[in-house]
Amino acid sequence: MNIREVVIISGKGGTGKTTLTASLASVAEERRILADADVDAPNLALLLHPDETDRQPFFGMPIAKVAREQCTGCGICEKACRYNAIHVQDGKAVVDEGFCEGCRVCLYVCPEQCISLKTIERGAVRRGDTDLGPLWHARLNPGGENTGLMVALLRKEARKEAQTSGVSLIITDGPPGIGCPVTSSVTGADFAVIVSEPSKSALSDLRRAAELCGILTVPFGIVINRWNLSEELTETIKKTCGDEGWPVLGTIPFEEKIAEAVGAGRIPAVEMGNALPELWHAIQKTGRLKI
Repeated sequence: MNIREVVIISGKGGTGKTTLTASLASVAEERRILADADVDAPNLALLLHPDETDRQPFFGMPIAKVAREQCTGCGICEKACRYNAIHVQDGKAVVDEGFCEGCRVCLYVCPEQCISLKTIERGAVRRGDTDLGPLWHARLNPGGENTGLMVALLRKEARKEAQTSGVSLIITDGPPGIGCPVTSSVTGADFAVIVSEPSKSALSDLRRAAELCGILTVPFGIVINRWNLSEELTETIKKTCGDEGWPVLGTIPFEEKIAEAVGAGRIPAVEMGNALPELWHAIQKTGRLKI
């Protein structure tokens, strides 16, 4: 089974990529599996309303723990920790779980061998059934770490289900920005859709997102959302894309009825009209997503 994955990203938050992800999924003719890789602030479920069928805890990387009864408070571990995650308090070493990266240096330098590793639950990965197909999504606990690792696990589960159920398409709603979770979302994808908007900050972030896709050798195309808020800046973005050789897949106007549909928890596919299927066909053609 030749599985194709298209991931929708944006160089900044608030460009409308989650709305676009749900809307594109609603017009895709293929059987599909959906994934929300924005595990810090997942929103795709707000539009798809999944019925949860599976939940698995996410533990992330292990962190250090100290057997206090064996600890002599020598402070060697404190000096060796480059993350400032372990300190001697009241004669015993204490680990700050929010800073520990699980590098294991303290385990190796402890003369009493009283430090080991433990895992703690950082969040949960969930699967749910929706009218558009299965949705894999997750949420980190407040202050949780290892976002990129959680995204990788989420995508792995979505691909595993696609393989076992014979589904050839995965549509992933990626996180905003260009950090670790975005890199984890885009790596290995077949095509990336970068959602931009007519603002100077969005143009700057578009460049960064395009550069990231180039580094990861993932082909991409641009969608300009709410283009009619500034026709001048929209033309600037189009010119930039033309100068750089970045394909513009299409544009979506700002309309109150689209915002009202999203506010009511509905996918605004009808409100977007013919622009939506045309955009999906452009993504299929440019990204070579058809089998």
